[in-house]
Amino acid sequence: MEHEIEPLLGYNINVISHFIQNTYNEKLSEYALTNSQAKVIYFLAKHGEQSQADLQKRLYIKASSMNGIIESLMKNACITKDSSPYDKRTKVIRLTDKGKQLDETIWTIIQELESIIGDGFSKEERQVIVSWLQKIQKNLIP
Repeated sequence: MEHEIEPLLGYNINVISHFIQNTYNEKLSEYALTNSQAKVIYFLAKHGEQSQADLQKRLYIKASSMNGIIESLMKNACITKDSSPYDKRTKVIRLTDKGKQLDETIWTIIQELESIIGDGFSKEERQVIVSWLQKIQKNLIP
């Protein structure tokens, strides 16, 4: 039985994801950031302070990975981590001024990459692709 992987949807999405992640990480490395760290900064900038547990759930990051991301961002003075005034066991993560500035840089990088990704597609075609990808995402969320 012969297997062809190239025509498979999941394979092609994975390849594209790999290229996007590599490009994104290359651009972010100039600011000593990883893709995962940038997602945390973006999310905090958009939604405000969050508990570490909520960040982990909403960004689909494992607890062990989240601890490393938080430690790196704290070391680089992008975030602070304090105990919640309501529950000392809960850690609240906030952006620092440096983190807020990096959010602007991250957004610029995202826009540049989106321009490259969407080159040759009309606005309507991009909307259809995003709609399809969101359907796939819903299919995969347990």
